[in-house]
Amino acid sequence: MIHGGDNRDLMERVRRHPDFRDFVVPLSEMDAIRDATFFLRRDGLLAFSEGYCHPPGRLVGNIIYIPDPAGTKNFFGVPYGSVIKNYGGPEETWIPFRRQVELYRAIDPSTQEGKPVFAEYKCVFDLGDFIGYLPTRRSLRIVRERSPAIDRTMRGTARLLGLDVDRIGCTGSMAFGNIEEAHDFDLVFHGRVAELRGALAAIYEVVKDPARQVFEMGMHWAIRFYDDAGNMICPFFSYAEPAEIPLPAFEMDVLDRRVEVECTIANDDHTGFMPTYLPLAEATGGVRVLIIYHGGKRGEYRTGDRVRARGAAVRVRTRGEAFEAVLVTDMDDTEKIGASG
Repeated sequence: MIHGGDNRDLMERVRRHPDFRDFVVPLSEMDAIRDATFFLRRDGLLAFSEGYCHPPGRLVGNIIYIPDPAGTKNFFGVPYGSVIKNYGGPEETWIPFRRQVELYRAIDPSTQEGKPVFAEYKCVFDLGDFIGYLPTRRSLRIVRERSPAIDRTMRGTARLLGLDVDRIGCTGSMAFGNIEEAHDFDLVFHGRVAELRGALAAIYEVVKDPARQVFEMGMHWAIRFYDDAGNMICPFFSYAEPAEIPLPAFEMDVLDRRVEVECTIANDDHTGFMPTYLPLAEATGGVRVLIIYHGGKRGEYRTGDRVRARGAAVRVRTRGEAFEAVLVTDMDDTEKIGASG
């Protein structure tokens, strides 16, 4: 599919699918753009929102799937191919961010124009090009009604993490109603920061068991885990209280395009969220905060950890205050060099 091509027939198929009306909600019903939510563009492209700061009338996110006759995914009766993973081998492999940007540019060059610095490896879309979005809690509520097995799994997960099951949403394939042979669950947990810190603490206890840890696409994922039935749970965390979002609408100026710092994490309240906002106890260069603007290291860094980070030195202005930070946008640009006690 080429951006701007005539996809009317394809989109008619999408709209006629019985799941379309259940799962896709008009943008007119959206109160705010939340992280980890799928958006359906009028040409069939599926975008995934990233973070909570979006220019007026725009959406910062990634292209996750595009219509593709040879694709291995199926949404609303249409085959789709992934832009962020390869499915050809014996197991999934991750497409690095730099390569993803090349693919984004080939699919739709306009998504790479005028991007803010924090969206270096993302896209910026015109919201007017989208016909709807898939609210995560709505999707999971419908899925639970359709599948008693998934409902039991969700209730078990909620008990494990000390959350109300109705505060859980889903993203990934299940957000579109794909429930056949479901065993990997991309779940979005909505709550106050204190509640979700408790859920994260429960996950840290679970993954102390090596058998419950997830190694996938060549890496260990800090907060993905296997439940008792062997289902893989991939958590996303979503702020229920807007006042608790550390990086809502903000401005960010680049002070230095490339710096390297060693720092100690002072507070990990937001380590499970995207973007990951980590106040620092001390750091070379005197920066106050480490900001990781991608989702690959959610939950990785905890209070007391020593971290080496490479990125841009930036000055951030939000809610009437300004501070200096290190902004990291690539997966390979942070590593732990000393663990908390």
